[in-house]
Amino acid sequence: MAKDSEKTLLDGSDRLQRIAFWYWEYMRRNPLYQRYCAVIEAYNEYFKGIGIYEFMQTREFLDEMTEYVSSHDDEEDLKYTPFRRRLEESHGKYASLKFFKYGFLSCGFENNFGRIYRHYSDGLDSDEALECLLHDGDVEFSTKNPADLSALLKLNGEWLLTVDEMAPDTFSFDYQRTGDIKINPQGVAKSPLKVGLEVQALNMINKAVESLFKKQTVEGEILQAVYKLCLEGKHINSSDVMRLAMVWLWDEAHATDGLTPAAFDDVYPLLKAKVEESGKTDGTWEQIMTRRKRIQGYYEMTDFCIKNCVIMSLNQ
Repeated sequence: MAKDSEKTLLDGSDRLQRIAFWYWEYMRRNPLYQRYCAVIEAYNEYFKGIGIYEFMQTREFLDEMTEYVSSHDDEEDLKYTPFRRRLEESHGKYASLKFFKYGFLSCGFENNFGRIYRHYSDGLDSDEALECLLHDGDVEFSTKNPADLSALLKLNGEWLLTVDEMAPDTFSFDYQRTGDIKINPQGVAKSPLKVGLEVQALNMINKAVESLFKKQTVEGEILQAVYKLCLEGKHINSSDVMRLAMVWLWDEAHATDGLTPAAFDDVYPLLKAKVEESGKTDGTWEQIMTRRKRIQGYYEMTDFCIKNCVIMSLNQ
């Protein structure tokens, strides 16, 4: 729980959970992410219509696909999986082709966002949260969702470990079934400790995928390892309250359906009015009321994070 007046020392796990929270809030506002969601949901509706969607959400389906892909290399074999062949027999070539295209869509989603699918509508209501803080309430700016935590692994950069000759991603969750995990020897010589952190990162990916079927607890050592791997030493931390205020401004500016958002000078007075009405006069609230140029810089950095699916300190 967080209030603007709280000043607490956070360990790596706490920082990871807070940064993962805001990373998701920025990503779900990204226009490309929202377009992907629209297309994915259209495919999902089609699969529901022919009665196969529920099975595609099961562990049985995932195990079948994972087992087959991990044991076949031929392009034609991978193109026509047993499930696709059964689908074509029962629902025709159109359904078969839709499933094939759905696979490409899933790969595109993974390449762009590096996370387990979550619809963009699932997240913080910035207006409700801001009202809560302005009236001395508590708001949780943290997540324990393994899917949100593992999404931060996209920030790792270059991996020393490869799974089937590729950098680890969501598709490499079942690493115990994989017989080809390699370590870059040059990287080990330069960063021997990083290998151990990346092994824990594989555990995080596994937890994230398993959370689709059963509630998962991510152990503290995994959280600490992922923090050290992806975030330690990076200047990312900013006030949760200021991040919320800037997200609120962004949401206000993009509240209409038009392609052109409202200008900062149009929405900034709305935020000042809300703060002034609440009587808040210290800390972050004082900055909002008196530091227009600084707040505009924070807003521009928020817009940058959303457009580029990154998370950075607002104070750049």
